[in-house]
Amino acid sequence: MHHPPDLDQLFADLAHPNPYIQTRAFSAMVEHWPDEAIPRLIALLDQPDVSLRRASVRGLGAFGARAMQPIAECFSTSSDDTVRASCIKAYAQLASNYAGQAFTEQAMAVLREALDDRSPVVAVAAVMALGQVGRQAVPLLLQVSRGNNPAQGVAAVNALAQIDHPDIEPV
Repeated sequence: MHHPPDLDQLFADLAHPNPYIQTRAFSAMVEHWPDEAIPRLIALLDQPDVSLRRASVRGLGAFGARAMQPIAECFSTSSDDTVRASCIKAYAQLASNYAGQAFTEQAMAVLREALDDRSPVVAVAAVMALGQVGRQAVPLLLQVSRGNNPAQGVAAVNALAQIDHPDIEPV
């Protein structure tokens, strides 16, 4: 019988500068250690090392639906703008990796709340994430495109342009 890879070693590989090694590490986490890896990846979102933080965001995006609630809890309990932005970026990764995967009510509520975040980085990341979510996010993106935040409005229009949906007329 073959043993699963060592989780600590996988986290060491996640810190490797080579993105291929990082991807192999979080793919093995998804396969062998999903319950153990998600909280540890979330704990790395306040990491000052930008490349490790980005690798953690990519890693969380590989877990699909099972990561939605832990990401939401992290977003709701953190007051750190970097952590909150990383949570939203993890949702964007997840939506991109699992196209067509319905987002939970809780995940959509987080994205809705993030649109009004005091941090412009979080707010713009939310629009990008909604663009990745796709059809399910169209009503929210249409609302943002008509809102009074010009930067978000432009981002929302760009996001809508990428989504194939009957409510959206091509320009």
